[in-house]
Amino acid sequence: MKKILVTLLVSFCIVCVFSCKDDDSIAPTTPIELNDNIVVYEEGAISDAYTLLSPLGSTDTFLINNEGFVVHKWEAETSALVTYLTNEGNLIRTLRQNDSEFTGGGATGAIEILNFEGDPVWFWQYNTPDYILHHDLALLPNGNILALVWEYKSVDDAIAKGRNPTLLFDNKVWPCKIIEIKPLANNQAEIVWEWSVWDHLIQEHDATKENFGVVSNHPELININFSGGDANFNHLNSIVYIEEFDQIAVSSRVFNEFWVIDHSTSTAEAASHSGGNSNKGGDLLYRWGNPQAYNSGTSDNQRLFGQHDVTWIGNTQNNGGNFLVFNNNKFSDKSSVDEILIPQLPNGNYELAPNTINLPENSIWSYDSELIFSSRLSGAKRLSNGNTLITVGRDGTLVEINESGTIIWQYQNPIETNPAIFKVDKYEKNHPAFDGRTLTPLSIDIE
Repeated sequence: MKKILVTLLVSFCIVCVFSCKDDDSIAPTTPIELNDNIVVYEEGAISDAYTLLSPLGSTDTFLINNEGFVVHKWEAETSALVTYLTNEGNLIRTLRQNDSEFTGGGATGAIEILNFEGDPVWFWQYNTPDYILHHDLALLPNGNILALVWEYKSVDDAIAKGRNPTLLFDNKVWPCKIIEIKPLANNQAEIVWEWSVWDHLIQEHDATKENFGVVSNHPELININFSGGDANFNHLNSIVYIEEFDQIAVSSRVFNEFWVIDHSTSTAEAASHSGGNSNKGGDLLYRWGNPQAYNSGTSDNQRLFGQHDVTWIGNTQNNGGNFLVFNNNKFSDKSSVDEILIPQLPNGNYELAPNTINLPENSIWSYDSELIFSSRLSGAKRLSNGNTLITVGRDGTLVEINESGTIIWQYQNPIETNPAIFKVDKYEKNHPAFDGRTLTPLSIDIE
């Protein structure tokens, strides 16, 4: 399972041919050993980090080094959709449950925490006929967890809110909700904050029902009739916490947008239209990607297409924009990773004007390639050295590119029967999770 980095050896030999006078003039070079799953490896250019991945075709989670070897493994009985490491070295996993009433892709239903040694720390289910965890999590500095939830609403509930009955193909709807979970002892939890799409709707279909208004006049609200007839009518597939401004960003695959929400509210304020740092309650602070979702602009103005994994990258060194997103279906034969610089006021607020195509008109940086085409899953992360880590979810291909778009690292998940990976992240070797721990290659394969 090992191979020698040929380019290093060739370079060494060329140098010796022209400059070595005898065998003692240059110390021998130790070649770098690479796993067979490494396709591209540019020594010195890659982020000095470990990659955390949970292949959908495996029940286990792996930490690999840049050379492609497993340096740590967490064994489990159930496959995870997403995994994160805490500063303490705990592994947080979202687990897919088989007994769910919600059959949409991305349904999970449970969260598991394992310590670094793999021992169970906490297990919590949120899976009933009325609600279920799905897709993604975000870890908060206070140790709490933000999680995406689907909640069940009946036909009568939906019609009362203004849903067009002709769009109720499934005779139900699943509006998304965000909950903040405080883990407690004995596998218990307290939901300390929540926000729901259901509290921030607008519709133009029926003046006799709730939420009636002019959609284009209220971009801060969510049009309950924008999407098709699936129960999963807004489909949030990623969540990220913006600590600097106490905000949340989520990606809506169905609306082809990402939304920014105020987290500084109380739960009561989050269900209203006032309160919090923005004094807008739980209304959308900003939205970007598809002005058609709020009846402004046309298909010519659409910029996101079934995207995943919106992340906040701020305006720090080497990170020129505010948000990064994996734009799955931007082209018919390739995906892109786009960096979007959202106009933001100094206090962290945004200007969301009615009847307006929200700026910017285009991304400030973009990378596309047929190699990274994936119609679903996938993710992108801006690393501290300015490189970008890309997960090609469908094929299980991991790519790191530099600022000019050159691939400097590529890894292929070796599980052939189901190579898919939802998304991954890299954790630098000086991350607190690794303090006092020695990580060396293990003689095991990913399977």
